[in-house]
Amino acid sequence: MTTTDDFRAIDLFADLGDDALSRAVAGLETVTVAPGGEFSIADSGAVCCVIGGGRLAQGVIVDDERERTIGMLEQGDLIVRPLDGWQVAGPHVRCFAIEDSLIHLVDRERMEAWLRDPALAANLVRVLSAQIAERELAVAIALEPRVERRLLLKLRQLAERWGRVTPDGIRLDLRLTHQELANMVGAVRESVTLALGRLAEAGEIEVRNRTLTIKSHPPSPPAEPSALD
Repeated sequence: MTTTDDFRAIDLFADLGDDALSRAVAGLETVTVAPGGEFSIADSGAVCCVIGGGRLAQGVIVDDERERTIGMLEQGDLIVRPLDGWQVAGPHVRCFAIEDSLIHLVDRERMEAWLRDPALAANLVRVLSAQIAERELAVAIALEPRVERRLLLKLRQLAERWGRVTPDGIRLDLRLTHQELANMVGAVRESVTLALGRLAEAGEIEVRNRTLTIKSHPPSPPAEPSALD
């Protein structure tokens, strides 16, 4: 059972008073998804969902029937229902749980009530803006022509959010498989395996027991002044 303290830990409900928080979440329907299980917001009847805990991957099935992961979601992130036209003509969007996950379903009536609350409306804009910025970066990474470069940039993006700073660099404990990484960068698993090896040889990353460390590089020394300076 989700308590008020659990909701208060979600960034969306930051700065709400006790009464406002109670009104916002009273009777909120919640579903749980076990690892490997799929969640479809289109089938849920919700217009928006709030991740209450756990971690999910969000992907699309494209025309060649290959899946591409477009983002990862954890506590506090939002899933927004696709437009009806997109659901009919666009690629199939799906979410599947990487670990036990808790999802709160928000229907249209509740969403309209949230938007009438200035604090909640501001929090919604802030959370969605951050997710949009993350997706824009993911699109920019996808345009990189070389798999090796796309992979390194994607690892750095993941490390910004889920990494842990260590003396050797930023440690990424997501324990993603080569296939999951391949889905994120639009490549085949074999290409990602080769790219990881090249990045490790170049000293960009270190791989131990499916844990990745993105290595820290000291700043380059300033160039020696030329005779013309």
